[in-house]
Amino acid sequence: MDFAYNPDFAQVEADAPVITTNQRFPIFFEEKRPFFLERIDIFRTEMNVVNTRSIVDPDYAVKLTGKRGKNTFGVMLASDNAPGNYSEEERNDISLRPSIERFLDKNAYIGVLRLKRDVGKENNIGLVATSYHFIEKHNNLLALDGRFRINEQTVANFMLTGTHSRRYFYSPDEDRRIYRTGNGFGYLASIQRNTRNITNNLWVFGRTQDYRADVGFTRRVNTNSIENFNKFRATEKPKATLINWGVNNFNMLHFDWKGRIQDYSTGAWLFFNFPRETYIEAGLEQGYNRIFEEEFGARRTLTRQGAFAGNDNERSTTYQGIFATVSSRINKQLFVNFETFYANNLFDFDFGAGPKFPRVSRAALANPNAPKDPGSGNYLRLELNTTYQPTDALRFALSYNRARLIRNDTDLTAFDSNLVSLRTTYQFTRNLFARARLDYDSIYSSIKGQYLFGWTPNPGTAFYVGYNDDMRYNGFNPYNVNYERGFQRDGRAFFIKMSYLFRKSF
Repeated sequence: MDFAYNPDFAQVEADAPVITTNQRFPIFFEEKRPFFLERIDIFRTEMNVVNTRSIVDPDYAVKLTGKRGKNTFGVMLASDNAPGNYSEEERNDISLRPSIERFLDKNAYIGVLRLKRDVGKENNIGLVATSYHFIEKHNNLLALDGRFRINEQTVANFMLTGTHSRRYFYSPDEDRRIYRTGNGFGYLASIQRNTRNITNNLWVFGRTQDYRADVGFTRRVNTNSIENFNKFRATEKPKATLINWGVNNFNMLHFDWKGRIQDYSTGAWLFFNFPRETYIEAGLEQGYNRIFEEEFGARRTLTRQGAFAGNDNERSTTYQGIFATVSSRINKQLFVNFETFYANNLFDFDFGAGPKFPRVSRAALANPNAPKDPGSGNYLRLELNTTYQPTDALRFALSYNRARLIRNDTDLTAFDSNLVSLRTTYQFTRNLFARARLDYDSIYSSIKGQYLFGWTPNPGTAFYVGYNDDMRYNGFNPYNVNYERGFQRDGRAFFIKMSYLFRKSF
């Protein structure tokens, strides 16, 4: 049993920055808090119906996990004050206060039940139930899943999920949120076959429009997916100049519950493995994307403009792309990995990317308040990761990520995002370390510094001293959107965290 009361869940290790521009759907971040990481494997499922990061700031949380014979179980309960925890500025805003009054300082109540039974040597069948309740937001989920090893090379998985919600749902027909009951259904089935040289995977997956999993992570609803991955890998020759080579192929099709194609893509690439951890791959991808205005807002009528500018209630584009990866251990101290992807005719969804990159569609150039005008453009992504370890104790890691899209219709840059991260660790002893990290985001001109000293004599016992700094350089103030020259500080934090594991044998 694990129990926490009014815990400080400030992360000792913050999330790595990711590119969020032009993203239609949520981005998943891994759990890093020790309380939730304990026995987290029990709650993990193929459809991610339990995502502990949905519990943001609990007043208390309790978890009971274990295994008795062939039965594995997990129960988790939490009272989360994050939904009702508004800032002082929000509480004192006379225009906002009436709409948030009933939510102030109220908690969400969350429950999770996981049961799983082993069947035979490598098979199991399980059940998951989750519940989330907060004022006007109620959600219950029940799922059945299983894993079966058909033979030595083949494994099959399935999951069936039903959800019941009482909450606000957005209606594109009425262009407003409606408080109602919504029932949803989700499914997943996969089969994976691995032999010495060949891998074949097939997945089918879907969620209905009203599917909600408020204790889990849901990237997209009203979609079905058929995905296939195939891999041929030559027999490895450890002492040869060419240790290994192979070819991969993937195919993917998405369509909604009306049968309308949302997108499809196919691609193939060759890869080669050489000595000194040297890996090279290169491939081609092509596909089709189709979007509908009700996914972005109001559905047009005879008397109302829809979410898209112009006369079309949907947009589509066909793209072609090329990608490559090169990585190698240059010497004992230095490892380098470089990846790139370029494609023509990928969608700019016309969201804009902060004050630095306002919308550049034709409709937005004519009227900044015009409806969305998605259009195709040329997209470039670069990623560079290097690790340098001059001694056993000292380690540097540098990463650079860039994403840029230039629209075809206006020849203007929709966004150009650059992320740079530098991380340094010095291991004084096996249990004593110091770590520093700097992250730069060009979209927001932000510089985040994270500095940590840690002592971890054994699992469960630890002492941390840390300092975090959040600054901007020649950027826009996030509160009033005014441009400010030089360095500006948005926040800083100093913290000490301690934990001690009491051991007693019986």
